[in-house]
Amino acid sequence: DNRTVVAASCAAVTSVFCGFPFDSVKTRMQTHNYRSLTDCVRKTYRVEGVRGFFRAGIAPPLLTVSVLRATSFSVYERAKSSLYRLHGSSDVTLLSLGAIAFVAGGASGTAVAALSCPFELVKIQRQLQVLVWERQQRLVDPRSQPTWASVKEIVRLRGPLGLFYGLQSHLVRDLAGTGTYFAGYECIKRVLASIEGGNGRTSSGVHFLAGGLAGVFCWMLTFPLDLVKSLIQKDVTAVARHAPNGWQVARDIVRRSGFRGLYTGISVTLIRAFPIHALNFTVYEYVTERIQLFATPSNTPTLASMEAD
Repeated sequence: DNRTVVAASCAAVTSVFCGFPFDSVKTRMQTHNYRSLTDCVRKTYRVEGVRGFFRAGIAPPLLTVSVLRATSFSVYERAKSSLYRLHGSSDVTLLSLGAIAFVAGGASGTAVAALSCPFELVKIQRQLQVLVWERQQRLVDPRSQPTWASVKEIVRLRGPLGLFYGLQSHLVRDLAGTGTYFAGYECIKRVLASIEGGNGRTSSGVHFLAGGLAGVFCWMLTFPLDLVKSLIQKDVTAVARHAPNGWQVARDIVRRSGFRGLYTGISVTLIRAFPIHALNFTVYEYVTERIQLFATPSNTPTLASMEAD
């Protein structure tokens, strides 16, 4: 559906612009030792300046995230429609809605994982390059290197399949995370809509609050999976090293730092999560509705008005 592609792409552009610096700080805190969020921000700014928060470059994520977000939402909407048809009944309980959204979201996450893995892998390498350069005292300053140089380095060390380093952990995170994300949004939106009342349409305020809460809820549940994935993928350029088992990485974290260690870097993630995901769904729902209104002749009732009737 072209409406889904356009709406999801618009939401992706908004999310990338607002969330990229937070994502960079999150990756640094997950993979290197900082005393606090403030310590990470201060040291990054002192050594690299403002550009340090945009180390991977914002142009590649704008393109790739738009494609991935459009694919994710398209797969989700198609899977959700199919599951609704299988369900049969027009009366969908909140529990059934959550189950349908989780399965459809899981399908979406699974479909997108193989596409997003290389992009996230390169992004992590770019975000951490200056730290690695300083600690290993390499000769070439990575700040002078383009993103393509990171891709070539990974392929040189591990071959083309090296771009999928850590795919298993990536797949687990995306399956669980995307399922939780969409299920949380759909359920919270229904609850808020019932409180709001109205004529069958949900307001932008509902979309904003439901999206923000769903983002926070999703990250609180799946952050350890993202941490393990980041720790695995940061070592892609370590010579002659195979990707470690995710369970082993998690056990090592718990042994060294306790269960709190599984949430290293979550502070900046939660600060980022609410506004980014609130904007994501608000923009997505708004653009979808606008496109539908423009595409529907004025004398033809819209889907929202038919639902209200």
